[in-house]
Amino acid sequence: MYEIKMPRFGLTMESGFIEKWFKKEGEKVKEGEPLLEVSSEKITNEVVSPASGILLKIIGKEKEEIKVATVIAIIGEEGEKVEEIKEKEEPKRIVETTERGEIPPIKVASPERGGRIKASPLAKKIAREKNLDLSQIKGTGPDGRIEKKDVLAYLSSASEKKVEFKIEKLSSLRRTIAERLSKSFHTAVTLTNTTEVDFTEFKKLMKEKNVSITSGLAFVLSKVLIELNKFNAHFNSDKKELIIYNNVNIGIAVDTEKGLMVPVIRNTDKLSLKTINDQIKKIAGEVRKGIISEDDIKGSTFTLTNLGMMRTEIFTPVINPPEVAILGIGRIIKKPVIVDEDKISVRELAFLSLSYDHRIIDGADAAKFLEKLAKLIENPELK
Repeated sequence: MYEIKMPRFGLTMESGFIEKWFKKEGEKVKEGEPLLEVSSEKITNEVVSPASGILLKIIGKEKEEIKVATVIAIIGEEGEKVEEIKEKEEPKRIVETTERGEIPPIKVASPERGGRIKASPLAKKIAREKNLDLSQIKGTGPDGRIEKKDVLAYLSSASEKKVEFKIEKLSSLRRTIAERLSKSFHTAVTLTNTTEVDFTEFKKLMKEKNVSITSGLAFVLSKVLIELNKFNAHFNSDKKELIIYNNVNIGIAVDTEKGLMVPVIRNTDKLSLKTINDQIKKIAGEVRKGIISEDDIKGSTFTLTNLGMMRTEIFTPVINPPEVAILGIGRIIKKPVIVDEDKISVRELAFLSLSYDHRIIDGADAAKFLEKLAKLIENPELK
């Protein structure tokens, strides 16, 4: 027999969230074949089978969070028995417990009953499985106790009202995103400066060079970050220190089916436009396939998020802590513009939105940043 254990994708990973199994119990598996998909706090990866045989038992279920190194499945030969699997091999699921380590009983506010509902164990079990609020169910048992039949009657009544919904547990990635956004919102004093920029010549040049708008922006953005290096920094709020970096590592926000991820293109201030374009294309593809490592999403000094391909013109990007600023790009739209000698010309314009931590950066500095960036975009040389 071969034990499949919850893998560790990074040094700080303590548990994994099983997104889905690609195989069912009793099916044949081959060594190196994708077996399941696991997400950590930052990334989602496929886990391949370390051996060939039969998937005798799946211990870790889908949508469960399980500690690293815990047995989650058994692979063996056809006909091999797994009764000898001991209780210690059951997955260490992450559950809410009381101080004594017990799973807490159902408690629902109820003024009439002092905050605790009288219900039979079977009624409680059904209520947990169906996500029911016992305080909404009238008990017909002794002393108003809720019995199984009361819960079933409530379910029948609820189904007649045709209220349909589903409860979806957040993946590890989505919870990490939520925590980081909450931290950014509650710690950084965020302001956003916005300016409209003429992308006409820039867009033409990117087409000639056969590179993306995002790649061109990362290239010119690096020049501004080197010059105004206070933006290319991390803020340690505990020590009240600003760490200013000499090299530029730009995080590129990539939308995936599982949520927003920010892979890092390193040393963009030293790379050519074509190299930046090739790296963005490569790493964005890896992110969407779920095959990047945790190291690929660490170490950014500034983040760029481009919603130009969507119907969004102006937005307020959220700072990616401990960074001190983030640049958002809206969609490019053709508009009539007054040019030399009061002539009207159709130009391609887009808004740049710079969000920054006002504890570190003043509004005037943010305005200078956007001004320098706008000049490089409107008068592109890319040298």
